[in-house]
Amino acid sequence: MDDQIIFDSDDIVVHFHKGSSDFLVITFIGIGHEESASTLYFGKPVFQKYDISCIGITTRQRNWYYSPNMHKALEVIWRYSAGYRKTIAIGLSAGAYAAIKYSMVLKTDVTIALAPQLSIDDRETGVIPEWAALCTSSMRGMGIKREDISGDIFILHDRHHKDDRQAAETILSYTLGRSDVVVALVNIPSAGHIVYESLKGSKNLMALIETASSTLPVRERQALLAQQTRAFRRENAVNVYNRIRAGFERHPLLTWQLLASRRFADVRKIDDILNDETVFYRLAAILNNRGYTHQARTLLRAMICYHTTEDFRLYSLKDEPFIEGRPVFLDHRGRTLGYSLKRRQFTSSNIVWMEGDAVPVSSIEYDGIVYPTVSYLGKNFFPEKQEGWISLAATPGNLSVVKQGKCSGIRAEDGTFVSIVGDFVSGWTRECLSYETFSGILL
Repeated sequence: MDDQIIFDSDDIVVHFHKGSSDFLVITFIGIGHEESASTLYFGKPVFQKYDISCIGITTRQRNWYYSPNMHKALEVIWRYSAGYRKTIAIGLSAGAYAAIKYSMVLKTDVTIALAPQLSIDDRETGVIPEWAALCTSSMRGMGIKREDISGDIFILHDRHHKDDRQAAETILSYTLGRSDVVVALVNIPSAGHIVYESLKGSKNLMALIETASSTLPVRERQALLAQQTRAFRRENAVNVYNRIRAGFERHPLLTWQLLASRRFADVRKIDDILNDETVFYRLAAILNNRGYTHQARTLLRAMICYHTTEDFRLYSLKDEPFIEGRPVFLDHRGRTLGYSLKRRQFTSSNIVWMEGDAVPVSSIEYDGIVYPTVSYLGKNFFPEKQEGWISLAATPGNLSVVKQGKCSGIRAEDGTFVSIVGDFVSGWTRECLSYETFSGILL
């Protein structure tokens, strides 16, 4: 049977798909899908594929499903949900809030809430300004209350996300002294707030629903959900990416080992991770600064190879280096310091996609002093600071490379240092601060 809209208003839309299942799934989508409220609901292709009876609730406004029209919609939903053996609600973020908020009204047997908010009313709880700004006067007091919750509620969240953890623990506290409702928390590490991105997939969603709604005791279902989500996340690019983002600055060697592992090679949609070039070039610089020169070099080569051939391998690169025997300088953003002959300025960009005629800045030691150099047609030239531009000379000029801790700075004779402001904007400062330093990596 095709989907039909069983309730439509200026904010709340309710879809219904009558499948062959004897149980009903009720879904609440998160914010950000308001323009497609009349055509899309959470899980639509999955429940159509498996012919599962589903009510999909969407909203045309970012009102967290809290409005007079929602109360009218609940009456319609109640009528359509009658006669099913079991009712399972599932929601994402704002939708997770709604799934829990209306669990008592809808008499849902099981609720799967992915990173629910407790409220966006800043008079009730701590709320980020972006959410608090969406709370109108009519939405005051909208928070999930003790009397709202019913059934078995499984909250999937990243416990390192402070706001989500506090919301989950508050909802858990509502069960004290009650026997009619159970709340079980399932940690999804490194997921951040958008938990579903670490778990998505039609088979994964069906597995979560099957486990959460089974007849096993709640604690056994909780343990199985934790086990399942771990398995889902192992091959999920979003989860791996979040782990890398969260830990590469503190644990660069462990991050490099992850990138070199068979597990990383088996991740699907690896491009979703590697396309954030800044992270990996920054990681190369950090590795180099920590003394892991081999790892830094192989990672930089691997990223160059990836961006030119779409093949990422840390151990199977050809012996010929990209720039044989010459170092390049990575700035504080992980981008390569370059020189544009046309603009006569330093630049900062991805080494593979350097601006126009720009070439990487390298260095050479001469009479005990290290000088920055650039190479054109196989010949070395020495950058020299002039009034308003950088010229090139055949002999060492007024710029030198000086050590600044584990990094290096490029200093002029007047005591100023090269400062990278943006991709095509460079300047000079009197102090060589961390963001004026460069990591020299030998390719």
